[in-house]
Amino acid sequence: MILEGKESDLIGTVEAALIRKYQPIWNTLIDGFGNHDPGKGRYEQAKSDWDVCHPGRLWAEKCQGVHASKSDLLQSIEDFMNELNEEDT
Repeated sequence: MILEGKESDLIGTVEAALIRKYQPIWNTLIDGFGNHDPGKGRYEQAKSDWDVCHPGRLWAEKCQGVHASKSDLLQSIEDFMNELNEEDT
């Protein structure tokens, strides 16, 4: 969807409606998809769930806080997907 000019004011509303309808996992269960480097002095925070499941952002490896275990997150993803499948039947 392309919204230009005055219609671009609708972007937030349309995005919220799509998230509510389709419940993408990165907006409902696994937080951190859009995170950026928190910057110097803030690496004591935990790595996001997204970064636990999808390693590769070098700055995320600097985060030293206690984060969820990958196995727990993967189990919650599996449960989430199973619930979606049950809703479809």
